[in-house]
Amino acid sequence: DLPQTRVVQVEIQPNATRPLHSHPEALWHVYVTTDAPMDLLIEGQPDVHLEPWHAQFFTGGTMHGFRNPNARTVRWIELFALKSGGAVAMNETAARQLAMMFAGK
Repeated sequence: DLPQTRVVQVEIQPNATRPLHSHPEALWHVYVTTDAPMDLLIEGQPDVHLEPWHAQFFTGGTMHGFRNPNARTVRWIELFALKSGGAVAMNETAARQLAMMFAGK
């Protein structure tokens, strides 16, 4: 982690749901699944089913959560551009390209 960025690996237990939450400290963040399909919950939108190595871009403060429909633990990576470190805002097109790069697409 640096003052401008944070990278975390997160996991969710089998058949569990992580409730809606946000990251107001972030200008944006990118979410990348790593090893199994998952469901992404975004406030006010239909659930998004993500296969391994799919990526999703969020602007800071977006309410989101996760559901693991699998009988095994699932992992993902989140990359954050932090407001406090003087990170610069990235337009959505560039951030989506970054997400796809991290997802190897």
